[in-house]
Amino acid sequence: MSTRHFTVAAKYLLSIEGGYVNHPADKGGETNYGISKMEYPDLDIKSLSKDQALEIYRADYWDSINCDHLPGQIAVVLFDAAVHHGQWRAVTLLQQELGVRADGINGPITQAAARNAYSGFIADFLARRARHYTDITLADSSQAVFLKGWFRRLFLLQFKIIKYAEVLSG
Repeated sequence: MSTRHFTVAAKYLLSIEGGYVNHPADKGGETNYGISKMEYPDLDIKSLSKDQALEIYRADYWDSINCDHLPGQIAVVLFDAAVHHGQWRAVTLLQQELGVRADGINGPITQAAARNAYSGFIADFLARRARHYTDITLADSSQAVFLKGWFRRLFLLQFKIIKYAEVLSG
């Protein structure tokens, strides 16, 4: 089950994060496959391979925030959020949407709430992420250059969740 969900999540992420980027306004600095120099200062980001990125995705994002313990659709959306917002922020946004204590730890209470999430939860969680992106650009106008791409990311993710609903429901 978890390998199947991780595979869907990683395939989606590679489709939108593939390639080396060093945008001057990006606060993460150099990125490759969504892996940033800021998070991995000792890593040669420019030479990062797809296999290395997948190893980092699995260990530092999927496993570190316990995605295996969540329903598939929520796990995929949380994983994407973790790579883009950071692990703590992603879990906090999830917890806020679930209405549980937002401590940034995906433990038993968060996992139980996720298993009992209402049918429109994914759309609401994605909307919370959209609001977070908006807040970022309001706080720092230099980040507005990324807003359309961030929203596009969320729309594509929702499409992916719908497309793979049957696979992710198990």
